[in-house]
Amino acid sequence: MKEGKVPTDILSKLVYTNLGVKRNEVAVHAGIGEDCSVIEFDQYAAVLSTDPITASNNLSGYLSVIISCNDIASCGAKPIGVLETILLPIGSDEESLNKIVQEIDRGAKELNIEVLGGHSEVTSSVNKPVISTTAIGVCSKDKFIKTSGAKLNDDVIVTKSVGIEGTFIIANDYYEKLSNHISESVLDSAKSFITDLSVVKEGLIAAECGVNCMHDITEGGILGAAFEIAEASNVGIEIFSDLIPVRNETMIICDYFNLDPFKLISSGSMIITSSNGKKIVDELKKQNIDATIVGKITKNGKYLIDGNKKIEINPPTSDEIYKIL
Repeated sequence: MKEGKVPTDILSKLVYTNLGVKRNEVAVHAGIGEDCSVIEFDQYAAVLSTDPITASNNLSGYLSVIISCNDIASCGAKPIGVLETILLPIGSDEESLNKIVQEIDRGAKELNIEVLGGHSEVTSSVNKPVISTTAIGVCSKDKFIKTSGAKLNDDVIVTKSVGIEGTFIIANDYYEKLSNHISESVLDSAKSFITDLSVVKEGLIAAECGVNCMHDITEGGILGAAFEIAEASNVGIEIFSDLIPVRNETMIICDYFNLDPFKLISSGSMIITSSNGKKIVDELKKQNIDATIVGKITKNGKYLIDGNKKIEINPPTSDEIYKIL
């Protein structure tokens, strides 16, 4: 297998068929594309998600908090806390751990959540720090949103622009190298994308406006997320390439490394489906969050429409960012 997510066909065959028993308290079980698990408690639902940070060399502690809480918000729930597992390579010093902890603290304070606990150790199993985060949120049990909730004829909405996280990571981790080829103004602007990495605000706003599905765009980019939504919801999807918002900084960096921005890790951007996409877009824009209708949920087939070409969207493979990492 290539670096990145385990392919969906292998997950379906080896993982999701061998996951214990199905409990009655669990409202959303593990499945392809589902960002979270949901457990019901009386009138409330606990929403849980877990994610590692492996693609970034810098600010990984901060990213670990933001990215995991994005999954909680994609379910329409409010994050309340995280548990952090920190694995450090042999030879790490106290300062490297302190840096990660300070980054975690920064992310938690920005989102007004608690660091509930976790685990840390030094191990020969890793050659750089690896952080795995479990995030916990809460919502009313009748209000959570599933990735598998997309419905026929829904509008497909993308918030902000695609490639935000990948652009930030590349500009931040490779600034010195890239500064010989790309203007510092472009790189500095790309590094400022850190302020756009959270989708908690848009997730909570959209959840109150009548959406059927939300999905954080992570590894595999918008095409990977589109595939997962269609697969989980047992529907088709069509995305129009000329409608997908891509920032100039992302295009410049992707052109330099010959990367496809539609397949680049994109935390900070969310796919939303709704029977009234304009209503969602208008409400988000009132809150100063850019949003664009980029496609439609169809009966079957998964396609990127590029001019007169209809390109099939395949299961996500290794993210574009791993080509340079």
